[in-house]
Amino acid sequence: MRRGSWMRKVGIVTAIVTMAVGVGVAQGAGGTVKASNYKFAPKTLTITKGSRVTWKWVNGGHTVTFVKGTFNKSLNSTNPTVSRTFKNPGTYKYYCSIHRSFGMTGKIVVQ
Repeated sequence: MRRGSWMRKVGIVTAIVTMAVGVGVAQGAGGTVKASNYKFAPKTLTITKGSRVTWKWVNGGHTVTFVKGTFNKSLNSTNPTVSRTFKNPGTYKYYCSIHRSFGMTGKIVVQ
């Protein structure tokens, strides 16, 4: 293998790795969780500290209720979005108080 060819391949691999790492950071900046059909989607969302998460109503009547804390918001046709900013790293578990027995739970992981 010629030296120029090898250097070119190293440069391409470096660029791909750099782009992959950058995409991961951008995706973790914040996000949206949809509530429908007895589930939150995605069930687990990983974000960066200081980011905002918005829960979006799709159908039915739901709540966004955190296991720890006082965050308990209704999510329905008259209140179709609920948002929260996460300032501290950690794992935040939540559920729909109406459909918890159906397994309607979720988790926000803040890095």
